[in-house]
Amino acid sequence: MKKRLFAAAFALLALTVINISSANAQSSCPNQVTFGNHDSLAVDNSLQSQIEVTYFTTNDPNVFLSEKAGLRRSSSYTSLSSNQFLAKIEKLQSEGLASIKKRQSATSFLGELAQMNLEKNPADTRMVNASYSTADPSYIYKLDRETEVSVSRGAAFDGDYYRVSLVSWFVDVKGGRKSVDYDSDVLLKPGQTAVFKLMGNDEVGRSGSARSYIAVTLRSVNKVGLASIGRNTKLVASR
Repeated sequence: MKKRLFAAAFALLALTVINISSANAQSSCPNQVTFGNHDSLAVDNSLQSQIEVTYFTTNDPNVFLSEKAGLRRSSSYTSLSSNQFLAKIEKLQSEGLASIKKRQSATSFLGELAQMNLEKNPADTRMVNASYSTADPSYIYKLDRETEVSVSRGAAFDGDYYRVSLVSWFVDVKGGRKSVDYDSDVLLKPGQTAVFKLMGNDEVGRSGSARSYIAVTLRSVNKVGLASIGRNTKLVASR
């Protein structure tokens, strides 16, 4: 009897360990099924958000978000006012410590996705966006990074904050693949900027000692009658 109970307990323990190991393996994998896949959002046609996305790099990995605790133990996100962000990035540029690769604005309805990609040659932005189509696999060869951003209302307890969602894919043209290496939902008020440090193995391997960032500024959220209806990016429905 004791032997049977011991065997059953041992089997249960082994099963628990396997399940925990499986969960840990999934949570550590940047391409797990739930990573980079968001639930569809209801598009609110009565409100429009105005955002600005800035791709930039720093020569020193510690000047914007410190890595003194080690690359894998350091924070990859911070938020600050848009004025603070502009002042900081301009100061770093003047000191030769930072370089802006691309800055792009978009106006979209709440819950709608804005494609805010980084082209291999940012000078081709308009041409690439004009021909952008996920139905054409060749579009990926024009990009260094594919990024989707959306703004939506959160829960009632979020107050006057909005949920800003970012999903970004590292594009490896030579390998003919793309992989999600940043997936985040943050709360921002209009006039705030979220700065995401790209610390995935692929991006670090490509940038070397420099560091790459995506900054998302939520400029405003207005009723459609008051917001600018001009759009300078191609927008797609949330998925």
